Amino acid sequence: MDSMIGLSQSLKTEQTLSPQMLQSLALLPMPILELKAHIQAEIESNPALEIPDSEYDMSIGGQEASLDDRMDDADSSYYEDSSYEGMSYADPEASDRKQMMIENSSAPGETLKEHLMVQLGEVPMPERIRTIAETLISNLDQNGFFMLSLDALFENSDFTESEIAQALDIVQGFDPAGICVQDFRQSLILQAKLSGMAEEDLAIFSEIVNEHLEKLKSGKFKEVASALHISEEDLQTFYSILKSLTPYPGANYSAEGISAVEPDFSIHNNNGTLVLEINRGDIPNLEITPGFESMADDLTGSEAKEAASYIRDSVRQAKNLINQVKLRFQTLFKAASAIMEYQSEFFLKGPRFLKTMTLKDIAERINVHETTMSRLAQSKWVDTDWGLYQLKYFFTQGVSTTSGGQESVSRNVVKDMIAEIISENGALSDQKISDMLLSRGIKCARRTVGKYRSELNIDSSYTR
Repeated sequence: MDSMIGLSQSLKTEQTLSPQMLQSLALLPMPILELKAHIQAEIESNPALEIPDSEYDMSIGGQEASLDDRMDDADSSYYEDSSYEGMSYADPEASDRKQMMIENSSAPGETLKEHLMVQLGEVPMPERIRTIAETLISNLDQNGFFMLSLDALFENSDFTESEIAQALDIVQGFDPAGICVQDFRQSLILQAKLSGMAEEDLAIFSEIVNEHLEKLKSGKFKEVASALHISEEDLQTFYSILKSLTPYPGANYSAEGISAVEPDFSIHNNNGTLVLEINRGDIPNLEITPGFESMADDLTGSEAKEAASYIRDSVRQAKNLINQVKLRFQTLFKAASAIMEYQSEFFLKGPRFLKTMTLKDIAERINVHETTMSRLAQSKWVDTDWGLYQLKYFFTQGVSTTSGGQESVSRNVVKDMIAEIISENGALSDQKISDMLLSRGIKCARRTVGKYRSELNIDSSYTR
């Protein structure tokens, strides 16, 4: 067959993200304390940003406004009503307000994401690979594990498998070792691999981690060594290496953040009516410094062009930040409203009424992509009548019930039931717990019970 060279045209729709949209996505994962620190840094570095005098009196310098007065809603924002009329650029108190806001606010400790992003900035790489790496880092939970699978995360992207693998390899090489994987088992294996373990030893170590952890914890070294066809002495060596590794490598970075938790929103039962409130902490309203932009028109001299460019860039960045913060709170409000509606029985009756809910369920309700919901769900906390919960607690897969007409039960509810059964009945086997769950209408296989029990850090019946 003859090959031909020619030109052709085709029409296709393709979504591209502007730098402003990428920055907006970067604000979504931030909890309230981290967002506050980010705004502080922007106020300190950008002369085009100012805290209005009325806003300063309301939330910083004077009596704090009531939370109801500072709430967002789906159609308006706390940041929409900024006005520049009647104010002079030569405001003698503007810099004082800005400085006091900075001094009166404490930044949170370094998060896992911050720690990884610093390392990412030090590694030269193509921009496409860097974008993938940033997406991977944003998809990690507090332990350093994936929130969404790689397939779901890059479902609608044009990145190749080779590019994703290259970025994954880079991030997995960052400190702490063992991050950017699916679960703690993969983390342990990756840590052993990064330590330089020989390939044949790594194969044995992987089998130990995937198949024999429970038996080792119960002291069945002879049985495990026989199954692996190695000596007990070699098995003890592998076990010593295993105990030196960290199953949850991101925990050291999340611990400090958790100790200073501030809920991003609250949902409470007020006489049978659920009330949602978005928490703004003491994040101030922001505005463009009045008169700052017009200064560019009055400049003359050899350096006027450079100075005018600096002024315009500062104003552009300030406007972007104001819009990004606005979008962040609007999206959070819509998501919180959808969750409140979806999980209304939980908020009214308690944790045992938590329903199966996925990121996709809420993403479709508020018309955003699933990856956007994944970013939003990171590091957020919810204050309820039943306690303080991480937002990701509400996103769980289901366990089948014996009644086909009923919806599946959230696995978090099943975990609570397992903990309750063990607390009330002592050292029951996983099979016995499975049978007791079945008597309560929950279909949960023995192996699944063992998995949930391990996630609850409860030893097996043999150890107990």
